[in-house]
Amino acid sequence: MVSKVIPATALLLSLALPAAGLAKPKYGYSGDIAPEKWGKLSPDYAACSIGTSQAPLNIVTAKTVKDAKSQALKPNYTPGSADVINTGTGIQVNLKGDLKIGSADYKLLQFHFHAHGEEAINGVHYPLNAHLVHANSAGNLKVIGVNLKVGAPNAYLESFWSKLPAKKDGTLKVNLPSLAGLLPSSLAYFTYIGSLTTPPCTEGVQFFILKEPVTISAKQLDTFLKLYPNNARPVQPLNGRVIKSSN
Repeated sequence: MVSKVIPATALLLSLALPAAGLAKPKYGYSGDIAPEKWGKLSPDYAACSIGTSQAPLNIVTAKTVKDAKSQALKPNYTPGSADVINTGTGIQVNLKGDLKIGSADYKLLQFHFHAHGEEAINGVHYPLNAHLVHANSAGNLKVIGVNLKVGAPNAYLESFWSKLPAKKDGTLKVNLPSLAGLLPSSLAYFTYIGSLTTPPCTEGVQFFILKEPVTISAKQLDTFLKLYPNNARPVQPLNGRVIKSSN
């Protein structure tokens, strides 16, 4: 059974809904609106139940395949103004940026956080991860995943972390340094084709999960967990997909 295909314009709108304050069927991470029930909350969410290429995944490194045609990620993130939004299911940051993959150009739409980290590496989740969402003019989505482990304070997050909006729909306007400050020194990655990890769970999204994590202090992690102790979708069936490695 295949999932419902959503036009690119509608897909991009779905990503912007929390920021725009538009109505969207409620979903969450526990009780009657938990991930296993998303597909029944709205016909628009059917892919969450019947999709065959869903995300996130457990990345078993020994079973990944080296991609001989892998393309380098070339982000071009500059300092600029941003909106930090409490969406009611997490923290999302809307800002501008550019990404080139091979010869293809993509625009940064937003990035957001999940606790614990949604993708697992050999069955183990990092305590937090960030998904950097990009799209081209046709609406094709590329998501860079950055895992965070407890260690030294994260200087990029420190620029706004203490001011995270505490209530749903709360918005903070800030000037942020380059998002490159959130990236590790190596952009080597695992890649697979998956879906949005929140409703409508639309498929056809390519993930680039960076192999090297960055650090976040225990205090910084606790700041997020006080707001959202669990906003991660469980890992989904592989269904025969091949996870590739950039090196």
